[in-house]
Amino acid sequence: MAPSGKLPNMRRRLVWGGTIVALLAISGGWVMASSFTITQGNTETGAGSYHTTSALAWWTEASVGVGTQPGTLPTALSTTAGTPTVLSAAGSNYAINTPTAGDVVHFWKFTEATSAPTSTELELQFTISTGAGPTVTQVTVYVESQATAPATAQTFVLFYDLGSPASGTITLNSVTEIGQQCASVGSCP
Repeated sequence: MAPSGKLPNMRRRLVWGGTIVALLAISGGWVMASSFTITQGNTETGAGSYHTTSALAWWTEASVGVGTQPGTLPTALSTTAGTPTVLSAAGSNYAINTPTAGDVVHFWKFTEATSAPTSTELELQFTISTGAGPTVTQVTVYVESQATAPATAQTFVLFYDLGSPASGTITLNSVTEIGQQCASVGSCP
């Protein structure tokens, strides 16, 4: 038994205190959640033929994501086969389309292995679906490995500029990337 009835009073205070804390946490969560919205778009369907492929062992996708265009604008990649952008000796940033500092971007991080063949051209095709319409944009860029294979693996970040956050709404539906090694510089699929 509790001495002089203090324990039941304390339990009541703990229950009320716990209830108040829980209500504050829930209402705080609603306030934070109301500052952004994620909506579900239409169901996508597709059809086609599946062709088996093999990955390029020396050029791998490390990660992808959405972020902000860096303040130091990345170098624009070549869109012409035969005149590819030669990758820098050290990992760096590149632009798939016209970059604007501070814009929202989708990025791909690729790792070039030490086993990379020298002076080899890659064709990279990016397909980006945006907006409610949607608008599908396809961009093909060309990069070339260095004349000397890297001593250590290098990471290259490729940015696709989605637009200004000041526009209010940026809808990114889907993205795909296909990389193909060219037979020789200027001889791409």
